[in-house]
Amino acid sequence: MKNGRKKAGMILAGVILVFGVLIFAMFQNMNRKTEEALANQKNVEIDMNAVKDGTYQGSSDGGMVQVEVEVEVKGHAITQIRLLRHDNGKGKAAEAMLDEMIKQNTDNVDAVSGATASSKTIRNAVNQALQKGMEE
Repeated sequence: MKNGRKKAGMILAGVILVFGVLIFAMFQNMNRKTEEALANQKNVEIDMNAVKDGTYQGSSDGGMVQVEVEVEVKGHAITQIRLLRHDNGKGKAAEAMLDEMIKQNTDNVDAVSGATASSKTIRNAVNQALQKGMEE
């Protein structure tokens, strides 16, 4: 009886170990995917004096974070940013950046602590939208 319990305990420990390794590998892969996606985001410096009036859409892929925005510009000022999509995990706090972008009239605002991937991806989506409004 004791050998049976010992054997069952060892099997259970082995199963737990295998699941632990699989979960660890999954999180490592998600982190790698996010880091690669964030490294591939390209922002350009936006001169709001060169952005024409209009409504522009932008999107960005941050690996585990996906963002789509619609940015309205009037008189070379950001008047509204609509968040059309924000698949974010725990990055909802980064949405506060949108009000700050409007207030400062730039996409280049500080990231929200604890929501770095969402912050960078939101900024990139807004930057992509504003690039579409740049005058030639």
